[in-house]
Amino acid sequence: MSGAAHMLRDRRVPLEGARNFRDFGGYAGADGRRVRRGMLYRANRLSKLTPGDIAMLDTLAIGTVFDLRARREREADVTVWTPPALQTHHFRPGHKRRLVDMAMDYPATRAGAAALMHDFYAEMPFTMAHVFGEILARIADGAVPCVIHCSAGKDRTGMAAALILAALGVSRDDIVTDYTLTALARQDVSDQARAVQGDGSRSAFYERFGAEAVAVMMDAHPDYIGAAFDAITEKHGSVEGYLDHLDVNENMRDRLRTALLIEGEDTP
Repeated sequence: MSGAAHMLRDRRVPLEGARNFRDFGGYAGADGRRVRRGMLYRANRLSKLTPGDIAMLDTLAIGTVFDLRARREREADVTVWTPPALQTHHFRPGHKRRLVDMAMDYPATRAGAAALMHDFYAEMPFTMAHVFGEILARIADGAVPCVIHCSAGKDRTGMAAALILAALGVSRDDIVTDYTLTALARQDVSDQARAVQGDGSRSAFYERFGAEAVAVMMDAHPDYIGAAFDAITEKHGSVEGYLDHLDVNENMRDRLRTALLIEGEDTP
């Protein structure tokens, strides 16, 4: 088993109906501490959970869900895990239609698809800044344990998880590693299709790009999340500068670290 596969197995919550549900704690953070396990989860859609899945989730003490899907996605795939005490936050990210619009300006090839995803990720920290800022603020105010999810658990969720880890002082290499674990999570193809389309344009989109190019978009390539961090650095000088722009200032980052970092070695 590869190191990445072992890491995924160690973090993944074994759910039949949400194969990309995993803990993204355990990484080395600021001041020699590590991100606490059992506090931060990321996932794909939660509409296909089995009764056994729901029973398992009920043992995790999750109190907050950040659902990054657009309204049409939520209506098409209704979340079936809704315990009474669970607080769910919805957002209007506004980028779903933007991805489809952007795609029309790129060649319908594998290289064109890769360029599209690079540019899409370079824009996401800014087009979804209000969403990421609110998530970080709520977590700093105690909204943990939590799960962040979208349809596939890759793009929107991947960016949100990356910024949380960055705020906790996790290295870029470890952030990229966590992002790429999605490629090993054996997601349902329909989850990925929803993540690319989500708005009724599936047929035209697939006709234009074809399966090979769409597969490139569905990948969790390190260059994608790398493009986001490069864009952040170019515009704000550093991740800290970007977080300040989100009003996630040093005081809030200290609160995040106090709540979510612990001393000692990582444990499963």
